Parts: sequence; C-alpha cells; structure tokens
Amino acid sequence: MHREQHHDGSEAGSTARDPAGRRYEQMLANSGTAAVCAGADNLIVSWNTGAEELFGHRAEDAIGKSLSIIIPARLQASHDAGLARAVQTGHARLSGHSVDVLARHADGTEIPVDLSLSMWFEDGKPMFGALLRDIADRHTAKKRLEHLAHCDTLTSLPNRNALQERLVADIGRVPCSLLLLDLDGFKHVNDTLGHSVGDALLAAVAERLTHAAGGEAFVARLGGDEFAVLMSDCADPLRVDELSKRIFDALHPAFELGGQSIYVGTSIGIAMSPKDALEVELLLSCADLALYGAKAEGGGVRTFFVRAMQNSSQHRHRLASELRQAFARNEFELWYQPQLCLADRSLTGVEALLRWRHPHHGLLTPRTFMEVLEESVIAGEVGEWIVDQACAAAAGWSRAGLGTLRVGINLFAAQLRSGQLFASVSAALEKHGLSPNQLELEITETTVLRHSAQSTEALRKLKALGVGIAFDDFGTGFASLSLLQKYPITRLKIDRSFVASIDRKVGDAAIVKAVIGMASSLGLTVIAEGVETAEEELALIALGCSEAQGYRYGRAMPAAAILDAFIQKPAADRICRS
Repeated sequence: MHREQHHDGSEAGSTARDPAGRRYEQMLANSGTAAVCAGADNLIVSWNTGAEELFGHRAEDAIGKSLSIIIPARLQASHDAGLARAVQTGHARLSGHSVDVLARHADGTEIPVDLSLSMWFEDGKPMFGALLRDIADRHTAKKRLEHLAHCDTLTSLPNRNALQERLVADIGRVPCSLLLLDLDGFKHVNDTLGHSVGDALLAAVAERLTHAAGGEAFVARLGGDEFAVLMSDCADPLRVDELSKRIFDALHPAFELGGQSIYVGTSIGIAMSPKDALEVELLLSCADLALYGAKAEGGGVRTFFVRAMQNSSQHRHRLASELRQAFARNEFELWYQPQLCLADRSLTGVEALLRWRHPHHGLLTPRTFMEVLEESVIAGEVGEWIVDQACAAAAGWSRAGLGTLRVGINLFAAQLRSGQLFASVSAALEKHGLSPNQLELEITETTVLRHSAQSTEALRKLKALGVGIAFDDFGTGFASLSLLQKYPITRLKIDRSFVASIDRKVGDAAIVKAVIGMASSLGLTVIAEGVETAEEELALIALGCSEAQGYRYGRAMPAAAILDAFIQKPAADRICRS
C-alpha cells in the first residue's frame, strides 16, 4: 500500500505477504483514490500516488511525518483526542463509516474530502488506514467549503463563524444589539424522546426564529440548543424588546413532532454595542452573562446586560477558587437536622446539611456558596465525601445506642452524571458497616431533569439494595408528577412553601392532603419540611402525614449534638416510617 522501501531495495512487506495480499497492496499503491496509513504515534507509514495527487505532498516527503500535515489547525485538537481515544479503547468511532471532513492541501488551502477509516492491529499495536476522495472539482469544493465553514448543517442557519464574521464587519461601524438564546428544558426532550426528535425540534425552532426576526435581524445557531439574533444598526432597546416578545410568542405554541406535542420555552440575554462593549468577544461575553441572569430567574424571560453581572461573574470565579481550597483544607462540615415521627415525637432520621467553616467569616450555610459549588469541578468529590461522612456518622450513632437511624443526603447533579454513584455509595455502606436502609438519597426536579439513563439505572440498583430515594421540594416544579413514574422514588418531601400556611389556607391543606393520598396509592412515604409551629404540626397530623422536620423539632447540629439530644429518645421503629 505504501512506497517505502527496505535498505536492500525490496518494497516493504513484499517478502512477508502472500501473493493475494501483494496484489492488493500494489493495487492501492497506484490507485487514484488517496490511501494513507498511520500508526498510534500519529506518524504516516504509507502514502500512495492518489494521496500525492490529492494533497500535493510526495510520498518521500510525507512518510514519517505527522498526520497534521493534512489536518486543518483548528481541527487538530479534535483529531488528537479521537486518536488517543481509539488507541486507549481499541476502537475507532468512525471506523467502517464514510464521512465528509475538511483536509489541508500542501498549499495551505482546505479541501472537503470523503473519508473512510479502518483500524487494525499489527504485532498488538493499533494501525489506522484511510481512503480519501475529493468530493468535487475545485470550484464546487470551494463553495462546499464555504458552506461547511459558515452554515449549520442541521438547521441551515448561519453558524458561530458566520455570526462572528458579521459582528466583525458591523461592530464599530454601526450600533449592534445581540440576543443570545437557549431553550429551557431541551435536554429533557433529548433524554426522553431521543436525539432524532431533538434534532427535529431544533430545526423547527430555527424556522420559527427566522420568521419572528423577519428581515430585521440575522439569526444563527451557535451549537446545541443555543441560538443568536443580531440586530445591526440598532441601539433602541424598545425595538430589541419588541423582537424578544415576538420570539417568545413564536416559541409558545406546541411543536408537533414524533406524534407528540412538545412545549419549549427560551431564555434571552441581550447586550448592546457600543454601550456594553466595543469588541466582538466582549459583546458575546456580555450577552452570555445576561443569558445566565435570565436563566437564574427561572427562564422564560429576557434580561439586558448590566455591569453588575460582570462583577457577579468575577465573584463566582473567586468563590469557586476558594471552595476548591476549602475542600483541600478540610473546612467543610456536615450538620444534621432531626426528622421525627409525628405520632410519638421519636427520632426517625436526620438530613445531612453542608456547612463551611470559613477561616474569616465563620460558619457559612449553603445559601452563600451552594449554587457555585454545584457547578464546580469539585462537586462530585464533595458529594462522595458527604456520603462517606454521613455513613460514618450514622454508624457511630448506632454503636452509641441511638438505633438504626436513617440519614438523608442531597445528591449533586455531578454525582448522577459521573457513572460512579452506585459504586461510591455501596462502597461507603460497606466501609462503615451501615445497613442500606439507613441511607436515603435526596434528589430534586432540577437535578433529575439533567439525568442520564445511566444515572437512573444507578438509582434503581441502589433502591433494590435497600437505599431510600427521596424526591425533595415536591410540588414546586412543573414536572414533578410525571417524574414519579420514571424514577425509583421511595419518599416524597413536601416543600415548606405548602406547610407554612397549611393551618390557614384551605388550598395548601388540600394540596398536602392530595400529595399524601397519592403517595399512599403509589406505595411512597411522606415527610413534611419546614414545620415551625404547633398549629402546622396538628394540621399535618390531621391530614395523615407521619413524619416531619423543621425548627419545631430542632435546627441542624453537629453529629455529637444529635447524640446528646436524642440518646434518651431512641429512633422510632419501622411502623412510623412505613
């Protein structure tokens, strides 16, 4: 297949191959189709006449060189990652497939080629072979190249490159207003209905956005479920606000896809030049911060950039750095809030709550740092630490005579994404000799909407092991009821917002009663959160609620304080919890 020769003048492989293999190699060597082979070190070992013609490098110049001589610089990182993954796993994702890619000619120009990749092993080492064909003549190739570089193939909208070029041309010349959008709940559509429906939804959204913008704005898809709308020669916030309203109105009706009615919302972040920024990247950054602000408000709104957002972003960056240092310095602590049986006021369990013993600001509650921690790179590690510490505390209480006390732990989304949840939890249980039914993992709607099939399976396996799965803040989200059937839930936690007025508002009492009845029919237990008064407690008992937690029964406290407070009051038996 290649033209490399041994020192004795014979062609490489000619003495080792059978006649059929020799003819096959000779055929490829002189084929008009480019044939290239490389090893795991990314170095070219074979280069035929077709490759010479396609890429403009002679065989003697190409063999021994890195494959980077035919890969555009901006695609090099992706290629390197794919090669490393294939070498590590022993499988090339593109092997056996034909795909269109961009390649680099010796003169520096980029050419679209059809690539067919193969992978095999020689002496236990991976080898890669590629057959490459020029897709069309140079004139057509140039047009295709421009299309690939500036057009999103899924939606046919201009892509990020096209938007940036448009901004470069317009910013500084005329006022510009940039709207960044992403779809609220799009990942849930992908996860539940599949990526084909998700792709169809993106194409339909693109069509509605284009219609809403009319001829007034430039619409682009940036990737994933992110879109941008650029209004050039516009510095009027009222015009921008009107366009935002048209976008919201356009996306409000259901999308009929895959035999289903799909509803999606959007959040919009807006930045304006020259008011907010005079450079392209800075304007994009400002719009992105505004979008983050819109999503922080719960989505479904448009938010204009203000300078305070930049300060907030810098604050979050500093806080994330401090949190990494805090974890390394063992500044985190677990405190525990009691959970009681309403029938006899006996202790049934506790909820583990994170605290930060800050060296300058004292003991900090999650309200001051949890949002940043959840998005931090250490979230998964902190989550595993919490599981370990809580299991250790529960085992210690049991040895001290407090009984088989249940401990509840709030999971981070990072733990569900990691693929290690079952292994880490079961390892902690075994390490501390804790019975699985003494552990309860709490998940929220926000967390599970980011779920993967892998994380759902992990929860099912943990439930089968005996670990409890509680749905926290139940009743506060739009998808709560539908999620009950999908996830292996064992307990519902009624949110404080319903408990606070349960003795005064008939509507809240009716909601709690309905939740308790529904839970009973589904075989789930219920606990009420945030109970503070005797009146709230009596109302809950009258409605059939069996357990509660809140300031009425005790605030969060260190593990030792739990032992001191309840050692004379052993944990309730299973009758109250069932």
